[in-house]
Amino acid sequence: MLGVGIGTLQYRAIPGTAAMDWSSMALALVGFAVLTGVCSGVGIGAGTVAATRMAPGGAQPGAVRLAAMGGLGGIAGCALPAFVGIAGFGSLQAPYVGTGNLVFCVLLVCTAFVALWAPVLRGEFGRLGRATHFGIAAMSSSVAVASLGILGVSVASALELVPSAEQILALAHRVGVQSLAASACVAIGAAAGATAGFACWLYLSTARALERRAR
Repeated sequence: MLGVGIGTLQYRAIPGTAAMDWSSMALALVGFAVLTGVCSGVGIGAGTVAATRMAPGGAQPGAVRLAAMGGLGGIAGCALPAFVGIAGFGSLQAPYVGTGNLVFCVLLVCTAFVALWAPVLRGEFGRLGRATHFGIAAMSSSVAVASLGILGVSVASALELVPSAEQILALAHRVGVQSLAASACVAIGAAAGATAGFACWLYLSTARALERRAR
């Protein structure tokens, strides 16, 4: 709700959005936020829990395991919301929401997820203060989104797999928005889950290191 709410406020500042029917759009956005939060939370949460329980002797799971299991959970939980978002909102005759706005909202959602969920993976909130707790969550999410995002874009650019906005629009016209959404939703779910899983690992590692220093 936080990510969709702030993203919507930024979107409404784009020229041309004032002419949209916001009475029905508001309900659609609330429904989309609830669908995304529940599905992605359950999916990624289940994946990260599985990674934690697979770790031997109750040890903290490694970054690769948390990211991989988070990615699998993301596919299971985020694919449906991603399909609804692309096929539903992508078919509207409305201005593009903006890449910067999307990235900011993803970072905001990732921070909220890590702040609320990562301590549960430890079974305790530890001795960290609330401000420190949210600061670590924000730092972990920022690093995860930036590092994996840059890595993904770099690899895709090297392989010439990064399409332009015009190419995406042409592809949507050629194969249909629903077909494009079905192809992209799995990749989006995997990327979202892996990012959240990696951010959880960063949080757990940083929190543990800070608590050891405090002792």
